[in-house]
Amino acid sequence: MTPHAPSRRPAPAAPKIWTLGSLLEWTTDFFTRKSIDDARLSAELLLAHVLGSTRMMLYTQYERLPNESQLAAFRDLVRQRSENVPVAYLIGRAWFFSLEFAVTRDVLIPRPDTETLVEQIITRVRQTPGWESPAIFDLCTGSGCIAIALAKNLPAATLIATDSSVKALEVAQQNAATHNVADRITFFHGDLFEPATARGEVPPRKFHIIASNPPYIPTAAVADLPPTVRDHEPRAALDGGPDGMAFHRRIVAEAKPFLEPKGLLAMEIQFDQSIEVQAIMATGGYLENIRMIRDAAGHPRCVLGNAV
Repeated sequence: MTPHAPSRRPAPAAPKIWTLGSLLEWTTDFFTRKSIDDARLSAELLLAHVLGSTRMMLYTQYERLPNESQLAAFRDLVRQRSENVPVAYLIGRAWFFSLEFAVTRDVLIPRPDTETLVEQIITRVRQTPGWESPAIFDLCTGSGCIAIALAKNLPAATLIATDSSVKALEVAQQNAATHNVADRITFFHGDLFEPATARGEVPPRKFHIIASNPPYIPTAAVADLPPTVRDHEPRAALDGGPDGMAFHRRIVAEAKPFLEPKGLLAMEIQFDQSIEVQAIMATGGYLENIRMIRDAAGHPRCVLGNAV
């Protein structure tokens, strides 16, 4: 009787060797299949963060092998990103006006669209005689990105910045210290102009510029925002009331005593609010030269007006 030949079991597959390059390729494909925005950029930012390196280094060390703790940390971040957690919150920072800002879930993530507001203010200051040392009031400061970008680009400016969130102000103060402008920005906790009013200044201090990126999403539309925004960014920084313009109305109603003659009121808007916000500014009775400014994509982005 011929003995049966021993059965041959397939050899176990060799474990996957994860280089930086293979991690980037796999993660980009995974995010794409999950319909995650900016799949490649997300993968690069998360991996660079875990390694404590730059995105450029990922490509100069494409064959490098991360260690096990780095792999575990990266897997966790990839899982969270696939659940629509914004990259900025996962790595704790975002970029605005060529500056890096610390961000937490207590603040709105700075967006390039808001750079339009900053650009307009800087241009106005540089073109206006007598505004060499402007006083600026930033309402709803959040991460402090507007106030800090202005302070960095206008070295003689002094600023007050307010926010209704104590935790947001902590982030803003950290960012101001990081960028070495904390000595020129005073942060106050409170609702819009209330902190300045509460200081009991009679008459109130006057400012050359009042700027704000207020909440401007209509309440009913918040639920329709992308999940990265709706489920993770602070609702108080998004919800602008029934039509999205509740804060714009309040700012126009309260700003007059704080503006220098010819002073500038500048507010960010949602792309479809231009006509209504210009009307709100006109009915305030103290603003002229009211105009809308478009962002780099051509969308209406902010409305400006000058005190008479």
